[in-house]
Amino acid sequence: MKACMLLLLIACTAMLQAADPTPAGSTAELKAIKGSVQLPSGWFLHEEGEDGLSVYQITREKVESENDPFTAGLIISVTTKVPDRNSMKPSEYAAELLSSTQDEGGGELKKTTEGDYIVYRAEYKIEADSGNVEVINLAKANDKTGTLYFLTWQAPMAEEAKMGPLREEIFKSLKLDPTY
Repeated sequence: MKACMLLLLIACTAMLQAADPTPAGSTAELKAIKGSVQLPSGWFLHEEGEDGLSVYQITREKVESENDPFTAGLIISVTTKVPDRNSMKPSEYAAELLSSTQDEGGGELKKTTEGDYIVYRAEYKIEADSGNVEVINLAKANDKTGTLYFLTWQAPMAEEAKMGPLREEIFKSLKLDPTY
């Protein structure tokens, strides 16, 4: 009986580990923006772009366009020549975009720097029929090149224990070319 329980425990542990997404999948090249990001095992990458705007979706479910729904994932929108498009530096534009999250019940807007990037982060939740969804916006503004990287993460709040560490690993794995 103990041997059966041990085998069952090992099998269940293996199934849980296999179902748990890890960032150890593969490195996805973001060629249009000269960058890369770690794609978790079993996740999908979809890319669209036009006129100096590139959009990447890294999602648990396969999507065919940027309008397709998904439950967990990251959208990376990259806009070049922000001063020409909006008459603002990328950092000013990012702060303006993220200030709207305060209307969504977002917490404090956090500002840091990473090399050439001014980084803003805002977190809030959205109530949905399927349960609360956590949304994290991360804006990386490069005022030297005029480029704004705007990241939006969403995942069910009920999965935060699993998705939170995965999200942070994906964020950390994002490699950007500071000259772009």
